[in-house]
Amino acid sequence: MPLRQGAIAVDLPADLQQAFERTVSAPRWHTYLRAAGYRENLALSLYLWNAALGQSFQFPLQVVEVALRNVISSALAAEYGPNWWDNAACREMLESERRIDIDKAAQRIQRKYGSPPHTDQIVASLMLGFWAALLKRPYNSALWHRQTSTAFPWLKPGETIRTVSASANAVQDLRNRIFHHEPLIGRDLSADFSQIMRLLGWICPNTRDWARSNASVQKVLRERPR
Repeated sequence: MPLRQGAIAVDLPADLQQAFERTVSAPRWHTYLRAAGYRENLALSLYLWNAALGQSFQFPLQVVEVALRNVISSALAAEYGPNWWDNAACREMLESERRIDIDKAAQRIQRKYGSPPHTDQIVASLMLGFWAALLKRPYNSALWHRQTSTAFPWLKPGETIRTVSASANAVQDLRNRIFHHEPLIGRDLSADFSQIMRLLGWICPNTRDWARSNASVQKVLRERPR
């Protein structure tokens, strides 16, 4: 269920304020107090609104992360075969941190299911940071000089894999803030949403349009308590 977005009609009770100092933490709570001009009921509304924003972003972030990992996995498979993650040449091409990411994912899957992992399980287990890292410059010659146009067929003239990498890094930063429950107030969240849609549009405009039409980000943005 969506969080309640109506104004908090009563002052923050003293016992709840004291509880927040311990459970929310004083520095975190003061972020909302400052944004609310030290009006406690507004600060509480902003806190709930911030949580609702995080909820609203989870759907478009999910869509873009799944799309990104699938097209990058397909690009790797085109170069190194369907089991690219276990291919010796691919592992040699990858930075050591990425190999460690794969090995940890494989170990988790082995422990969970008691059988060797398959590619779909590996792809689903790797974090967004793994996929964003594969868009960086060290992988241009080994991967993206042949696979960019297949993975990102709707890049415009002048846009390159570096453009995609910068966008993916920005989306990863937003995702990390949301999933680590950081305050979002003060960010240009409309620009953040546009960044997600831009990255998704380079992969598939139809999926982008579907995600945009079903996202609630803009609606929640308009509900900011004042």
